[in-house]
Amino acid sequence: MGFFLRLACLETCCDWKSQLPFCPFLGALIYLLDMFCNSTHPQVRSQTAELFAKMTADKLVGPKVRIILMKFLPGVFMDAMRDNPEAAVHIFEGTHENPELIWNDNSREKVSTTVREMMLEHFKLQRDNPDINWKLPEDFAVVYGEAEGELSVGGVFLRIFIAQPAWVLRKPREFLIALLEKFTELLEKNNPHGETLETITTATVCLFNAQPQLADQVPPLGHLPKILQAMNHKNNAIPKSAMRVIHILSDNELCVRSMAALETIGPVMNGMKKRPDTIGVACEALNRMFQKEQNDLVAQALKADLVLYLLKLLEGIGLENLENPSATKAQIVKALKSMTRSLQYGEQVNEILSRSSVWSAFKDQKHDLFISETQTAGYLTGPGVAGYLTAGRSSSVLPSIPPPVDHEVGDTN
Repeated sequence: MGFFLRLACLETCCDWKSQLPFCPFLGALIYLLDMFCNSTHPQVRSQTAELFAKMTADKLVGPKVRIILMKFLPGVFMDAMRDNPEAAVHIFEGTHENPELIWNDNSREKVSTTVREMMLEHFKLQRDNPDINWKLPEDFAVVYGEAEGELSVGGVFLRIFIAQPAWVLRKPREFLIALLEKFTELLEKNNPHGETLETITTATVCLFNAQPQLADQVPPLGHLPKILQAMNHKNNAIPKSAMRVIHILSDNELCVRSMAALETIGPVMNGMKKRPDTIGVACEALNRMFQKEQNDLVAQALKADLVLYLLKLLEGIGLENLENPSATKAQIVKALKSMTRSLQYGEQVNEILSRSSVWSAFKDQKHDLFISETQTAGYLTGPGVAGYLTAGRSSSVLPSIPPPVDHEVGDTN
């Protein structure tokens, strides 16, 4: 019953908060971690998780406690301890591979063993000197072999997220911010790692496809100018990545409104010329932009001679290597028609179009049949609610035989 008594003392002592600042230094965390990882009493483990939640919520030492715990356990455990201590124990005992957690028997064994060894070592030192401090080496971290080599951004494993884009993330906004930071950081490099750039780009597109409402938060974050500027980059891989993201954001009203206030059309045209294989998605993006009736975008188009450039594409010049040139021509026609509806600049657009023989051949044709829906209606992978246990195979925490008696720390020799 020693563990129960210690937990009761920690939780009910009237001045436990006053002692909290000393807990990380006197070794309380390593003892509690050992109880959470290695105790055979489920109640002890869930109560320990609950105590961790209280400690991490403390304004004074909570951040430090969380940092120490994350040296041993993935961040999802701390959130589960806060929301449902018993769920945290179930996660620890389960097997999981989802965008936010890779955890199995080997991970659990490595953490449990490391914690037990560190606890025993500190106990021996503390028995000789009760005032000795406990601290981790600055570069210490339990390395889980299962997650080694995985590209992770904002606590999300991108390989798995791309395979399960509809996974309900615990902190979607934090992931969005971290992902865009990483994306724009790569766009500004001269020679970013090709596979990393491709993975980050695909993850960004997947995120906005699965959660389009998150695009509303992009303009105030300040990344749009950097993404548009990347269309001018000398490294041809970068304009393509930028174009893919602009394409997905062009479906969002707020993003297009922000693009209208930025230099957008010129960079998009540069990207199309640098990467002809992006012309299809670029034309679809332009169509989406002009449908949102932003006069400033039409003004930019006139200044950059976009109308003439699109008419040349409509002739088929530059579309030779596209998979579906008919669909691209349909997008161009719809984009040009949207531009003609501008109250401020529509007449100028019409004047240019009236001088084009190719336009007279296309303007009255119906092109909707050539345009296929590029957005996927939904994804079948991943859970429908944000939860901790929905994707894991959890073994029972309760043993099938009576548990052995826990030994008191004081009995260890």
